[in-house]
Amino acid sequence: MKKLIKYILSEFGGKVARKEEIEEVCERFKADVDKTINFMISYGYLVRILRGLYYVKTLEEFKLKKSIDTLRLISLGMDKLGIDWYFGLYTALRLNGVTHEYFPTIFVLSDAIYRPRPININGENVKFIKLKKSLFGFGVIEKNGIKFSDLEKTILDIIYISRYRSVPEERIISVVDEYRTKIKKRKIAEYLKFYPKSVREVAKNAGVV
Repeated sequence: MKKLIKYILSEFGGKVARKEEIEEVCERFKADVDKTINFMISYGYLVRILRGLYYVKTLEEFKLKKSIDTLRLISLGMDKLGIDWYFGLYTALRLNGVTHEYFPTIFVLSDAIYRPRPININGENVKFIKLKKSLFGFGVIEKNGIKFSDLEKTILDIIYISRYRSVPEERIISVVDEYRTKIKKRKIAEYLKFYPKSVREVAKNAGVV
């Protein structure tokens, strides 16, 4: 193993590194950063999270070919960026334990990142949705470093995003109805002040407030 690769693994192993941080190391070793990153990705030392943002495997993870949990990778990446974020929508329904249905896409809601189409992270489809700043700071659970919206915020986000995408109200209500008996109406009422009036109307018609 090259000294440069060993150094990067010892310095950043088990953490997320920006391209600029890897570049500083490459300059010391007089190596090209792009070639180094491409080499490390192709041989499985690095996992790309976003452009210029990489998870660096530990030596043990690399040697034993340990699988890295994608939710953990994304969490480390988002925390590295220092933005407001959480796992939401159908990913949050699963993390809240209210569904065992498999959804092929991981949903990440943040105040900073938007991608028009799902991107591949660690072999999984990940959809980034950007929300306005006022929809952060409430209704988020943190468990073992994983942030996700509680059931009530998840339902309101589903209504809000569905309304924004012009999904028919009947379809929105049919989704919400599946979880209606598990929802705490007090929390819904508390959170609704952060959402537009149109969300309140749908929530009311769905019988969750």
